[in-house]
Amino acid sequence: MASLNSVTLVLISTLLLFVSPVLSTENTTHPLTSGSTNYTSIAIVGVVFCRSCKFRGYVKSMDASPITGAVVRVTCYYTSRKPVSMAITTGRNGYFSLVWPNVAKFSQKKCRAYLSWSPYSFCKMPIYQNGSISAPLKFDSVQNVTYGPQAVYSSGVLLYGATANNTLCHVP
Repeated sequence: MASLNSVTLVLISTLLLFVSPVLSTENTTHPLTSGSTNYTSIAIVGVVFCRSCKFRGYVKSMDASPITGAVVRVTCYYTSRKPVSMAITTGRNGYFSLVWPNVAKFSQKKCRAYLSWSPYSFCKMPIYQNGSISAPLKFDSVQNVTYGPQAVYSSGVLLYGATANNTLCHVP
């Protein structure tokens, strides 16, 4: 399983260079300010798939197809105030790249990625590892962007499961 995750993260990183996701929708009222960083922004990347569905972009080794138009929400929980959230819609091939600008401080351990909405009624059951209801963020890299260093975190592959006995899941 670890080697599949490593291969998947390499695939995500490579494909993100060629894919333009839909812009994020910000619904925060204040910037992130917990934990210390030297970054001017935080980027959170990942990809959303529908397991056992065979339509455009199907990946046989994962038995899943990417979902364009799914909504992913990232929420950070800080004890001194209300949670901070942002949501983004996946672009082509299920990829997303959410950017939080002007970050003074950040703690990946306090932040989680959630599957919020699937555009497919036949593939709308979130599947998370270890019985969790969300996915942790993992540090990936630091990129130099025009306004300073940007930390990149990955939620990895987020999966929806197909509903039982659904023929729409296997489009020729």
